[in-house]
Amino acid sequence: MCSYKKVSLLFLFVLGLVKLNIYAQSALPALPMLYINPSPRINALGMAGASLPTNDPFGFYYNPAQLGYFSQTNNLSYELYPSNEDWLGLGVWPYRNSAVNIGYNFKNELNGLSLSAGFGYIHSESNLGTYMFYPGYTSSIYDKYDAYSLGIGVDYYVQFNIGFTYKSINSSLGVWQIPGTSQYKNAQVSPTAVDYGVLMTVPVLKLTAPEYKFNLLNEIPAVPYFNISLGYSRLNQGGEVAYVDPAQSDPMPRTARLGYAISTGLDIEIHNNKFRLFGYDFTVDADEMLISRDTSFNLSYKSGIGNISIGRNLIGLKSSDNVVVHKAHEFNLCETFTVMIGRFDGAGYFNNESNGIGMRLKGILTLLKAYTTNETFNFIADHMDVQYYSSKINFGWTESKFESINISFYNFML
Repeated sequence: MCSYKKVSLLFLFVLGLVKLNIYAQSALPALPMLYINPSPRINALGMAGASLPTNDPFGFYYNPAQLGYFSQTNNLSYELYPSNEDWLGLGVWPYRNSAVNIGYNFKNELNGLSLSAGFGYIHSESNLGTYMFYPGYTSSIYDKYDAYSLGIGVDYYVQFNIGFTYKSINSSLGVWQIPGTSQYKNAQVSPTAVDYGVLMTVPVLKLTAPEYKFNLLNEIPAVPYFNISLGYSRLNQGGEVAYVDPAQSDPMPRTARLGYAISTGLDIEIHNNKFRLFGYDFTVDADEMLISRDTSFNLSYKSGIGNISIGRNLIGLKSSDNVVVHKAHEFNLCETFTVMIGRFDGAGYFNNESNGIGMRLKGILTLLKAYTTNETFNFIADHMDVQYYSSKINFGWTESKFESINISFYNFML
């Protein structure tokens, strides 16, 4: 057996392990890559991304309604991996992603009504290369997809967002011999899938005590905030996938996610420049694969939120054989430094850990702007930000690392 064949078999072995670890439920879906969010920040948060509002360009992957939130204050954001990541840390599975979001708030055109729309695009690819499987039969092994998303948001007392994503997927497992014949076939599929979701944020302090503020050091105005967010999404709605034999097809990884986030912190004002001194977020997501097979292996899909329990999974933070519970803490200091700590458990996971750090320029630029009158610098500080995130997920038997750079532009109005 040639070394190339060994590599391809290793890939299939790893694929099987990932399926078993991620989807230890009643049915194994195809394309396990679709379960993992490409965002380093969200992966650091224990893969909890359906309910915590984010401006991350990858953020809409677990809930396309995030684009409604993004577009309330942001115009353009681009994020990419600076190099291929070593997916699963085995040295054989390169993984790379990039994303762009575009948004605009129409409040100037709508007499102050904060209605916004955002468009998002993600390209994700894992390519193991090209190998000779049989004499005269050469093919590539890869998984890749393009996700196109639209989100709409409105901020009127509470902020409400909805979103929709369309995914074009391409996957190849190389060349296979058709069972029972001497013929060979490229094991390739090109399915499509759709996601949809909603996200609502209630600014509790803003609604109950809109005038409350106090002074720090007797001269710096300070305003605390306390928000509660609720998110729901259904992901990877699609049919079955058959690489070679239609009788051996597997379902798409159709998933329901339901969660909440609690966000609090303190905003201050220095020389009329608003500045977030610190922030803390706690978020919980519960997800379930909405796939089941009966004793005759007949496939069916669950409706709604499946077996997700609000009491047990979201309030009690207890997982089950079918439901994964993701929970995380995020600490932000001066809009400059972020620490993320997450865990996830259930449905094949066993209290796995994740963590990460983030750094951004916005806090430093805002602080410097408060003490300068240079118009060019102030324009940059008002409209531009650069962020860096690094994170890792521990799957128990191996570890994945992620790293990305994000450049954003905001507060532009026609």
